[in-house]
Amino acid sequence: MQTLGVAGTALYGGYIESREKSPELASHDARYRTYSDILANTAIVAAGVRYYVNLVGGAEWSFAPVEVETKAMKGEARRHAELAEAMLTEDPERTWPRIVRRAAMHPFYGFSIQEWTAGRRPDGLITIRDIAPRAQVTIEKWDTDNKGVVHGVWQTSPQTYQDIYLPRAKLLYIVDDSLDDSPEGYGLFRQMVAPAKRLARYEQLEGFGHETDLRGIPIARGPLTELAEKVQSGDITEADRKRLEKPLADFVKEHVRNPELGMLLDSEVYRGTDDTERPSTTRMWDVELLQGSSTSFAENAAAIERLNREIARIIGVDQLLLGSDSQGSFALSKDKTHAFYLMVTGALVEIRKAVQKDVLAAIWRLNGWPVEMMPQIKTEAVGYTDVEQAAGALRDLATAGAPLFPEDPAYGEMLDLLGLTRPDEAALARRKASEAADDDTDPDDDADVDPEDDDE
Repeated sequence: MQTLGVAGTALYGGYIESREKSPELASHDARYRTYSDILANTAIVAAGVRYYVNLVGGAEWSFAPVEVETKAMKGEARRHAELAEAMLTEDPERTWPRIVRRAAMHPFYGFSIQEWTAGRRPDGLITIRDIAPRAQVTIEKWDTDNKGVVHGVWQTSPQTYQDIYLPRAKLLYIVDDSLDDSPEGYGLFRQMVAPAKRLARYEQLEGFGHETDLRGIPIARGPLTELAEKVQSGDITEADRKRLEKPLADFVKEHVRNPELGMLLDSEVYRGTDDTERPSTTRMWDVELLQGSSTSFAENAAAIERLNREIARIIGVDQLLLGSDSQGSFALSKDKTHAFYLMVTGALVEIRKAVQKDVLAAIWRLNGWPVEMMPQIKTEAVGYTDVEQAAGALRDLATAGAPLFPEDPAYGEMLDLLGLTRPDEAALARRKASEAADDDTDPDDDADVDPEDDDE
């Protein structure tokens, strides 16, 4: 019953040993600056991450009372479940979706840390006053044992640069350690660094192409040798020579396609050196383009599209790009969307278990409540429901002999999907009672009476 092995990540003085070779990833600060740049400046990453965290943050949370035997204990279990729901989803200063969205960033950065702070309710119970995020870039040192168990972290204050120790017991800590047992995990942003860097370069080249029309490299010609000789002979000054050459130099260096792009050049041509000084067809001052391939723009656009898809696949949101190239199908989109929803549901399960262990259990300890009364947190499975498909399934059930009645739960859920108002429950109850009363009064009872009995 003893653990013999140790964790595979080396820590020295709380600092994690880095094996990164890239300059933008080698140091702690550089790594998170790179991640932030990818999130802020790569469109598909920003769209995919927001899509993901909004789905996670919008899921419904519920608190199921524990199953007990006696009626009194059932009431106590319900009371504890209601208290737990209020203390986690209503009492904190930050709204619960905000807290969940920050926790949901752990697959991207590798880990997520939030610090909870307790407070006293008006009824005297201890609740959660706030659950505040602690940015990954500020977590520099880790307090772990040889087995890799995290006992706390040191946060560097961005304002004072002082180290603040945060004990594990006060943290909502989630780590993606499926590829690495480092306490920082191994997030998806790390796998986006190389493709995002290439994508930024290709988009830069595309911008250069649009600005220069992608038709070639400008070449300017002028009588530079003649001007230099005139300077030596004293016909013109050095300042005059630079003034004459400056328009061409500026054009070659700074040319960008815009409404004011253009040049006015001297039309003087070179003349022969014989007595006739016959003019040639070559101008002294001239500008032209060194022609390039006409297919470079399309190839660059294809490379950008490929990298966007590669990054989208890393996040799991490549369904967002279906149809952008006039390809794809509804069935393919539906399948990819379903796979993405499974990923979101899996993240919700992980967050839910972390909240149960790190926050709800702390509330129970602080209030001295019995552990056996702690409710189970549940989250809804995120997914898309096709209204037409659901209606078709209910129609098939009705055809097979299982019709749907207004009092059935599925009837109300179907109305919710359609955006219609549910019927009043009291009205349904009155109608049901009226129908039952009508069934009790059989009109055929009078027909069974013999007329002769009436005469008697």
